[in-house]
Amino acid sequence: MPLQANPKRHEMPSTAIVIGIDLETANPQGAICEFAAVGLDLKTGSTVLSCVTLIDPGPVDWHFMNMAIHGIRVADVRGKPSIRSVWKTFSAELSRRADHALFAHNASFERRILAGHIPSTAKIEIQCTIRLAKSALSLPNYRLPTVCAALKIPFRETHRAEPDARAAANVARRLILSQGRAGSTPR
Repeated sequence: MPLQANPKRHEMPSTAIVIGIDLETANPQGAICEFAAVGLDLKTGSTVLSCVTLIDPGPVDWHFMNMAIHGIRVADVRGKPSIRSVWKTFSAELSRRADHALFAHNASFERRILAGHIPSTAKIEIQCTIRLAKSALSLPNYRLPTVCAALKIPFRETHRAEPDARAAANVARRLILSQGRAGSTPR
């Protein structure tokens, strides 16, 4: 759900929330092993929503490269909730918040992986902070650490869902504010 238009271009709605989401996967096929969503108040930058959890992807093959990147192991997720369960809780929380927008760094990945597990998420709009950054910044690349550095957002790359989701929310927030588009979300 996009942020509502504001007739005063530079006056931000007090309830506007930018939510960064991120997934970590157990294998190249997209078995989700971690989910994070971090919501920031657009005006103040304070955290107003946080949903961070390991996910049990069930009986899947874990790829050594994925585990080397994020450090999550089979034993870490055993007995944790499924992505369907987590998404149901997260969706219920979103439905109580009227004024929000979802963002991810390389949103096509999150959209594809989520839709593969929960077909109804294919209808959810997740905006891409890479596209947003490309429209506002001239950088040598648009990797999350590069964009964060350019925007002076503290970020230590860990390839874990919570710091990546928080960074995506901060990138979206900074770029929306810098473009004077607080009353609408970028396309």
